[in-house]
Amino acid sequence: MNRNFFKPFVGREYGKGIHGKKILVLGASFYCSHGPESKVPCPFFSECTSIETKDSSKFDLSCPFYAENGQKLSEEPSNAIAEDYKAYQNFGRFMQQFAEKDVEDIWQRMAFTDYVQFFLPTTETKLTYLSQRDFDAFNEVLVDLKPDILVVWGEVINKVVRDKNPYVVDKANLPNTEWYISHIRMPQIPKSITLLCSYHPSAPIWNKDLGNLTKYMEQALKE
Repeated sequence: MNRNFFKPFVGREYGKGIHGKKILVLGASFYCSHGPESKVPCPFFSECTSIETKDSSKFDLSCPFYAENGQKLSEEPSNAIAEDYKAYQNFGRFMQQFAEKDVEDIWQRMAFTDYVQFFLPTTETKLTYLSQRDFDAFNEVLVDLKPDILVVWGEVINKVVRDKNPYVVDKANLPNTEWYISHIRMPQIPKSITLLCSYHPSAPIWNKDLGNLTKYMEQALKE
């Protein structure tokens, strides 16, 4: 089982970034809506979304709901961006204010993936669903994409990417940025990555917090 199951979405102009900053967005998880009680249940649901094995890779090419559209489970980051769900719309609108005027599709200036590396059986991302494999896969993505700014969605993922991450070097300074900004330094990457933790764009508190998030995104883009 490879550590990194999901192939990140990488925008065509990720290298240009936003004001010269390469930005990687890290969501929480993907989930399957075809459980036993759904209108169209999937025969592979129990195995594909097992919270014991935590491995959907066996069904990468054989998921009946993806295969009929010529899609792969492992390409869900790109599929999700193309579907433009509410969370992606909200975050895209937020980031558009920082882009140059000629940027029409803000997502093409960013990269995106989710932290958990298998499809979940529930919409809620629980800490018990997470594993060391997810953290290792996350670090692989960082080394591969080498972002200048990493934006993390949601408190559950913040707990591991920020609070329990040995590569975060300035946790003691977090209160000074209201717990929004810290920095990651890895031996494989010759620069410091600005870590910006936000609420999930689909959470009720998202709109109420936009003032703070705007303030700290502006700071991150200037670093």
